[in-house]
Amino acid sequence: MARTYNQDCILAHALDLLGERWTLLIIRDLFLGPQRFGDLQAGLPGIGANLLSKRLKELEEAGLVEAVTSGDARGRYRLSETGEALRPAVRTMMKWSIMYFLERPDSSPAVECIYTDNLQPDSVALAIEIFADYCPDPDNNYVAHLLIDDFPYTVYNMNGRMTVRRGADGPAVATIISDVATLMQSFRMELTLEEAKKRMKMSGDQKALSHLLRCIVHKEAHEHARTVTPMAAAF
Repeated sequence: MARTYNQDCILAHALDLLGERWTLLIIRDLFLGPQRFGDLQAGLPGIGANLLSKRLKELEEAGLVEAVTSGDARGRYRLSETGEALRPAVRTMMKWSIMYFLERPDSSPAVECIYTDNLQPDSVALAIEIFADYCPDPDNNYVAHLLIDDFPYTVYNMNGRMTVRRGADGPAVATIISDVATLMQSFRMELTLEEAKKRMKMSGDQKALSHLLRCIVHKEAHEHARTVTPMAAAF
């Protein structure tokens, strides 16, 4: 990385690596799986091709991103194991951002983002990981498919941690078909479980479906719990 804070601080060294504009957003988009250059650029409106190439090269040199080719496919970029290890930190930052902006007295583009039903399916898929942190079920390991406005994702709930990836090519024990509006309204506790279920199509293992729905729909849990999670309280 060209620029540095020149401070003898481990946080400063991390920011030397990750603090450049667009860097964390590139990493965010790769959490859902490998992407071609053009797909990354399309998902990051406002970034030019030259700057995206520069950031990807920097991330490759840092060992956070790998360029891969396979057969007739054009080159794709994927996170290395070291890059994937950033997922909990980025997820925590996203949680903090929700609570921070909802507690601010004035409206802002961030608050409008939280209350819109017009997000990209990728953003909603990543949001499920955030809410799943408040519904751990370490004894319920499963793989499920989730279709959001016809965009397919695979949900892995393993050892109490949920991860979502693009695509739904492999086997799964359960499937939920929904849309951005239903999921966002469920996150914001504007829908009850029964209301949300009426707007979804579901099939497969009931135990897996029950947990995945609990990670999406929070209204009854919030209303009946004696104590609420910080995330639920924010809404």
